[in-house]
Amino acid sequence: MDFFKSFIKYDLDAKVGFVICTIAGYCLYKLIMNQISKKSVSDDGCIAYKELNDNQDCKLVLVVRNDLKMGKGKIVAQCAHAAVAAYRIALKYPPILKAWENSGQVKVTVKVNNEDELRAIAKAARDAGLITNVIQDAGRTQVAPGSRTVCGVGPGPAQLVNLVTGHLKLY
Repeated sequence: MDFFKSFIKYDLDAKVGFVICTIAGYCLYKLIMNQISKKSVSDDGCIAYKELNDNQDCKLVLVVRNDLKMGKGKIVAQCAHAAVAAYRIALKYPPILKAWENSGQVKVTVKVNNEDELRAIAKAARDAGLITNVIQDAGRTQVAPGSRTVCGVGPGPAQLVNLVTGHLKLY
């Protein structure tokens, strides 16, 4: 009988411990995710989305360096990297992601002449509070390792994206 009582006590202690650990783990998870969320919003500078509605026209512009003379397949791959990176960043901003999806996930490809122009576009986009990413190539095929090949601007409000990229020629 003593064995049975100690088993029940142990079993009850284990269940209570499990519940306490589960609650503590969940609270810790929420705290960490809250801190990551705050850090992400303040670090990437995306402020263009505070008053966005689901029906606003949005787009993503992919800015390609023309001086690298990449082949068509290479350009497509680099643009795909930039589009995926833009999408991953946009996941932190559900309103912009929803508006972009409602806009048909518009993507436009334009060109710049060199890396300095690419950097200038990236800086202007960041300064405007837009989602911005610059893709650097691994250098396994056509370009040197670390070459900046494409800059993704957006997804973001089309009017704001146009202020940054509207003067560039289509690729």
